[in-house]
Amino acid sequence: MELMVVLAIIAIVALIALPDFRSTLDASRTTSAANNLLGAFKLARSEAVLRRASVTVCPSSDQSTCSGSWSDGGVVRTNAGVVIRTIPAAGGVTIAGAAISFNGDGTSAGGSVTVDTRTVTVNPIGHSKVE
Repeated sequence: MELMVVLAIIAIVALIALPDFRSTLDASRTTSAANNLLGAFKLARSEAVLRRASVTVCPSSDQSTCSGSWSDGGVVRTNAGVVIRTIPAAGGVTIAGAAISFNGDGTSAGGSVTVDTRTVTVNPIGHSKVE
């Protein structure tokens, strides 16, 4: 009898906590995807300066060319076609925005990519941040 009461209490507590846990998981997915993109932008700028050549971060359906949408993942690549890093698809997260390129001196035309409620922006001097 006591075991049944304890199990009922655990079930009730779990049902109360479940909605909060889902929102925590959603926020974690969004943060993770935004930080993945931020890391990709920082790597792209670093590689552009190191190689003295343009490097682009773009959505990619085949993980080698700039094609498809961000829901398929992305790629960091030189304009000569050398893949530096692939960005895995982020499940359960909506990502929207255009490709962003960095010049050999680290500058960029700038731009932003939206990840659900967060925005990863790149300014003209190549600095990137999550807002």
